Amino acid sequence: IQKSTGGNLAEALENLSTVLRDRKKMKAKVQAISQEAKASAAIIGSLPFAIGGGMMVLNPEYLNPLFQTDRGNLMLMIAGGWMGIGILVMRKMINFKI
Repeated sequence: IQKSTGGNLAEALENLSTVLRDRKKMKAKVQAISQEAKASAAIIGSLPFAIGGGMMVLNPEYLNPLFQTDRGNLMLMIAGGWMGIGILVMRKMINFKI
């Protein structure tokens, strides 16, 4: 039947299996790269808190103006807003579909 219709079924199935295998490999590679980006984002996002915590332990008076003055509170709110924007941007960059 396949000879009369002009198609080589074995060759078509082989090509299909090659395409499916290549897609699976590409999806795994993209997932690995996105996991690497997520880990980097988590590390970079935690650095300000880790450094701030370390500074609070080593020299608590140094950061007191941030928490005790209006200008310091405003700076903390602005920094928190930028952190939130950064999280949203990173999420958009990392979560994509193939």
